[in-house]
This record gives sequence, C-alpha cells and structure tokens, in this order.
Amino acid sequence: MAQFFNISGELTQQLLVPNNKTKVNKILLTNVQKIAECKVDLYIEKPLAGKFYLLKAVELPKGTTLVYDDIYYDNSFGLYIKLTDGATFTLTGSIDVTGTNVNVPGTNTLFTSELSIGDEVVISGETRTITTITSDTAATVTAAFGSDLSNDTSPDCNPTALVDVIIN
Repeated sequence: MAQFFNISGELTQQLLVPNNKTKVNKILLTNVQKIAECKVDLYIEKPLAGKFYLLKAVELPKGTTLVYDDIYYDNSFGLYIKLTDGATFTLTGSIDVTGTNVNVPGTNTLFTSELSIGDEVVISGETRTITTITSDTAATVTAAFGSDLSNDTSPDCNPTALVDVIIN
C-alpha cells in the first residue's frame, strides 16, 4: 500500500521507522513549489550503525518528479528525508502595506504564480510567512506588519521547499 507525505520547509523528517515491516519498491519525490528548486537528501539510518545516503544534495527543479526505484529496503533502518529551501528571489511588482494588518496588497504582482503558502516575504525589511493567496495582487501573512511600509518596489521571497513523497 502506498504512503503519501506532503513535506514543507527546511527540515529533516523521518518517513519510515525501523522494523515497520514496510516493503519499498519505489519512492517518488515531486517538487510542488511554484517557482523555486530545492535540494533533497534521502537516506537510511540505524542507531549506532550510521547513515547511508540514497540521494545527497540532489537539486529538484520546480514541478519535476524524481523516481527512485529498484530499491531493496532493509526494515531495520529508518528512512529519512532532508529538504533545503530554494534561493531567495525578488518578486514581480511592488507591495505597499498600509496600517498594522496581515494584508499584502500588490501592484503588478504575480502572487498566484510566484508565491506558495509557507513562503516568507520580505517587505521593507519586515519578514512574514504567507498564509493565503487570493489573487495575483492579494495575499495574507501570519502576523500583522508593524506599521505602514513604504511602497517596496523590490520585495523578496524566501521560498519554502514543498515536496510530495510517495512510497510504494
């Protein structure tokens, strides 16, 4: 039976615990981030025995799927994935935050194609995490901005890694 994981952020996560009786024939990794690549490490580990890397710092371009098959998985080892976020980039358009609120109003922006939920935006030096994207010019963040922020014509995005994992 296939197992599905939706993993986001720069982190290390255990996918399978040791001795769980799971037979693994194939692992599919899909970068579902809209605009950025991410790096993936996939490894097995057993306490006191060490790590064995199946993939090490493999760049996974946006929208691509990497298929790792013909696997012999020893159930005495745990299976882990480590994700590294993509590089910071400048968003299209400008953002002019008015007041202390969570709204991110854009002008000539492309939020639906450039941002993903969980990405960080840096507007006039303040960093916030995207919670919703309602259009190319409207989004919200997790916490209110501290004050009116001048019209930022070069807001940045720190994209979070977003990877779907299917283990068959």
